[in-house]
Amino acid sequence: MTHAIPAALAIVLAAAGPPAPADRLSVRTLSVAIEVDRDGARLLAYTLKPRPFERSALDPAPTKDGTEIEIDLLGRGGARVRREVDAGPICLDHGPDTPPHIAGDTIRVHRDSFVVELPEIAGYDRLEIAHLALRGSAVSRRVLGAASLSRDRFDPAGGAFTAADLAIGADLPPSQDHSDLATGGVWWPDHFNDPEVYAVAGSEAEVGKRINVVIVPDGYTYDEKPLMQLHAANLIAFLRAKTPYMEHDVFLNYTLVYAYSTESGTDQCDCSIVKNTAMSTGFPAGAPCGNSANRCLYYPTSCDSNSTANIAAAELRAPAVDRTVVMVNTTRYGGCGGGRAVYSAGDPSAPEIAAHELGHSVAGLADEYGGGGCWSFAGEVNTSTNGITGAWPEWTEDLGYPREGAQYYNACVYRPEDHCEMRALGYEFCHVCNQQWALTFFGHPRVGPTAPVESMSPASPTAVDLGFPVELSVATRLASGATDTIAWKRQGPGDPAPVVIATGTDRLQLVLAAPGSYTLTCDLIADTNFIKPQRYQGNRDIVTWSVQASAFPVPGEVSPAGSPEPLVFATRDDLTWQVKAASGSSAFNVYRGTIAELEGGTYGTCLRTRLSANADADSDTPLPGAVWVYLVTGVTSSGEGTMGSRSGGAVRVNAAPCGAPSSP
Repeated sequence: MTHAIPAALAIVLAAAGPPAPADRLSVRTLSVAIEVDRDGARLLAYTLKPRPFERSALDPAPTKDGTEIEIDLLGRGGARVRREVDAGPICLDHGPDTPPHIAGDTIRVHRDSFVVELPEIAGYDRLEIAHLALRGSAVSRRVLGAASLSRDRFDPAGGAFTAADLAIGADLPPSQDHSDLATGGVWWPDHFNDPEVYAVAGSEAEVGKRINVVIVPDGYTYDEKPLMQLHAANLIAFLRAKTPYMEHDVFLNYTLVYAYSTESGTDQCDCSIVKNTAMSTGFPAGAPCGNSANRCLYYPTSCDSNSTANIAAAELRAPAVDRTVVMVNTTRYGGCGGGRAVYSAGDPSAPEIAAHELGHSVAGLADEYGGGGCWSFAGEVNTSTNGITGAWPEWTEDLGYPREGAQYYNACVYRPEDHCEMRALGYEFCHVCNQQWALTFFGHPRVGPTAPVESMSPASPTAVDLGFPVELSVATRLASGATDTIAWKRQGPGDPAPVVIATGTDRLQLVLAAPGSYTLTCDLIADTNFIKPQRYQGNRDIVTWSVQASAFPVPGEVSPAGSPEPLVFATRDDLTWQVKAASGSSAFNVYRGTIAELEGGTYGTCLRTRLSANADADSDTPLPGAVWVYLVTGVTSSGEGTMGSRSGGAVRVNAAPCGAPSSP
């Protein structure tokens, strides 16, 4: 049998929790589909998602050779919430019906749609859409259009909300809920009483922390649903096994949205074949039927209607969308990278094609294969007109001089290495491309706020007791199989410059011997095997603590009578008591004695000394008929605290205080 006696307890530093999350502008999020061209912008539809909208989402998205579009959500009295988004490589210099610009397997269309997330705020029910363009050193802003978030444009998108659930305004027109944005062509699972709206590979709970790649199918009838699922599974499995998608899988979600076509296949305008498919993908006209050079599979085709609104409607059905892959049910080789990546899912090289096209659409990589003649322009990421260092001088020592031939020309344009996924299928991405991928992952607005460092503990500033350890730590989100470096530095009394005190760990046991103000930093750099130091950006986080070290007063009693956290055995062997903060303790001493010692006015001998936690385990067992008694005291740099008082009011005397620290 055992007894636990309330005793004096002390606190020095209560470990603080992680910093407060980013301010939430709304508890739910609006997903809004917009179509733009040179002559205007239109609201296609919008829906409601059960996710908070964080203020950090307003940060501008990084541009990958895309078009900057500004969306203002307008409230009463001129109030507005502004977002800048990369709408992809849309050309707004020509009319919307102008044929697209095609180079190799990249395309710039003159009209396209995209989905943007906005907060749901009462009274904010109008949009202003503008194009931002750099003119010399100045940014010009041209308004493309305005629209109201009227209830007739609300799309349930296969979700649980209806227009009646909206909180943005009570004076909107009556609801006319609908899910089809274009006449004919697209069939949703609802039409077949099929409950599968989408399927997420990754973590649906983390859509706000991951890059959400949405897979939109085209040319699959409902009877071909198993084939659609197979093609999507093949793509996801391939990407998850290929560098650098594989290493950064924790930052990615792949979402297949179920959408069905009336007919199977895709348009082949060069062969006078037109299919009634949901997304109106196809091969363009203007070449001999089936010519291998005519491989830019995209949407819309010149021989069919424009169904970009249907693509946006499919994207609205996903929990979130950042980039889209249009998966086309055709065995004819083809694909193209633009605002969305498009690929032939029935081709034997299908996943490889998609990986290449995502290099265009997600990472902003250029093609590295050549062609005829000489050219004076390059993307200056993985292609360059500089034949000495390229756009990657940090890599030339490792890779040598750039190789000539890239971006559709055999001369005057250069690439980093002989082989690369962006040059020919079947190869890995080159080092420069992998660097760009890693920077894209860590720099993404969804990933950046929580990676590579997600949180810190304790909060800063904090106070510590001289000579007593306190743990500083960071919670991390890192790639798998990548190389990361962590360095802890201290600067304070006696440190004229920051001093490295630990490396390679995400937590530090800090003990300070001299009083004063200190600065502690944790410098974490992710993906150092992918990214050169000259390019460090979003892959590096530096966390800083301001620490005040001083001698704490002698603590008070631990778990005194009436304490809500008494000294008790939680289980047969596990003893718990008050946390440090309750008595001002920096550590705890535990004493164990017998009933006879207690009756004689002593309280046992030292069992544990300077425990940092308010808990201990004792698996020893007293002899039959014996009783052990436990008492806990608090300790600071100023000494050991009281053992409390006897029932008559006399202070308990510690006849055998704990001496030198010992291990539990």
